[in-house]
Amino acid sequence: MHFSTLLLTLAATASAIDIRGWTGNSCIGSYTACTGVNPNICCEFSQSSSSNRVSISVTAIPRSWRIQGNSWTGGRCRYIATSLNSDGASEICLSYTSRGDRTGGSYTFLSRKRAEDESCPAEQPDGGKCEASVKPDILGLEDGTVYNIAGLTDEKVEELESIAMTGAGADAVPAEFEVLSRPTQA
Repeated sequence: MHFSTLLLTLAATASAIDIRGWTGNSCIGSYTACTGVNPNICCEFSQSSSSNRVSISVTAIPRSWRIQGNSWTGGRCRYIATSLNSDGASEICLSYTSRGDRTGGSYTFLSRKRAEDESCPAEQPDGGKCEASVKPDILGLEDGTVYNIAGLTDEKVEELESIAMTGAGADAVPAEFEVLSRPTQA
């Protein structure tokens, strides 16, 4: 039994999923994302109820996994807004269908074996209701340019986000951020 739990933990770590918060409905526009997110962890787009994000996508889902993606409102992952099952898809989009900016995203496993463990991962070792969260580590512009924002101050992230919100491309981003750009991703 312990071996199967360890094996599932290693599989989840090896194939962690990305969660993106989009400025446009139907997962279009610019986005910020948490990459390599484990199940039951909140990708936190805002601690307040305002985030300027209206849709959430869950990407890089192994097709053999059955997960439920969730979008949240009210700050972090406070109130559930929408949920959608992957049903074998490698990406799902939780469009804007209820009021409130999307302030967080998460996913859980639907299969009984993986869903049995409701405990929190290492990010919240104390147990209880899982409230562990991570902040976005990348920002994507509408033109496909992606920036690594992990380690930036909140002020620098806000500066990049304000540019992204206008729909501008990489040419509008100050040169100081160029070193943070990486090859585009779909």
